[in-house]
Amino acid sequence: MATEHNRIEVKLQNHPWLLSGLAGAVDHFAERAGFDEAGRRDLVEAVDQACGNTFPLLAGDDGTLRITIEDFVGRLEVTLEYHGEPLPSAGLETFAALGGEADAPGDLTGLALMARVDRVLYDTEGNTSRMTLVKNAPPARK
Repeated sequence: MATEHNRIEVKLQNHPWLLSGLAGAVDHFAERAGFDEAGRRDLVEAVDQACGNTFPLLAGDDGTLRITIEDFVGRLEVTLEYHGEPLPSAGLETFAALGGEADAPGDLTGLALMARVDRVLYDTEGNTSRMTLVKNAPPARK
């Protein structure tokens, strides 16, 4: 992993077809951080599913989803920020009960998300919601 801090911010209108470009950026950051193919795929899928589930919550048809990808020493963080309806997740019990098994395909579930990343941080303030997906980088090879 590079010792310098890198950050990119992407703003997507409410058009899910734009996610393919975001997947490339997430994969690039993960590759630079030293993730293997499975780790990169997990992170890309988690971000893709989280974004896909967030689009319907945006305020209005012209709502914007702001995604920030940042690398830090030992981890990558992808933050989704938007104005609109908060995610239906008030706490761990609600989050885990979003249904499904950890490796279930399709819609994002709390367990499926946690199987792909190491931490999920969630915050709301007013009508702004933020979800941060954190994936720890693999140990450096010697």
